Amino acid sequence: QLSPGEMPQFAPHKALLSGLLGSCAYSVWGFHRQRLKGLALRSGSAGLLCAALSYGSSLWHAVQARRHSHSLERLRENSEAIRMVPIDNLAPPLPIEEFDEATGQDARRVNDELLRQIHREDRGRHR
Repeated sequence: QLSPGEMPQFAPHKALLSGLLGSCAYSVWGFHRQRLKGLALRSGSAGLLCAALSYGSSLWHAVQARRHSHSLERLRENSEAIRMVPIDNLAPPLPIEEFDEATGQDARRVNDELLRQIHREDRGRHR
């Protein structure tokens, strides 16, 4: 399990080995096709591409883990304010007018205000 923003432990090693494997595989393929002129440059480029793809994949997974962690943290912070209802709940939705009358608040206005606050916090965190 990754901590937020942490790269997988062996990501650089995996990228290095992927680059080496890609370079060797391209060299074997080049020898097999008897295309020897410029093979070192082409196999080195293939190795770099494999290493970059491997490292990029590890980086992408780390970013996704960080985003997931932030989402769970926000859910924990707001869990008391948000009363989650199970999806399989078959109760009909409460009309807005009835909800406004019961709470004494304008539900649409309060909801819009909450969404604006969440968007402001999101922009502040991603800068």
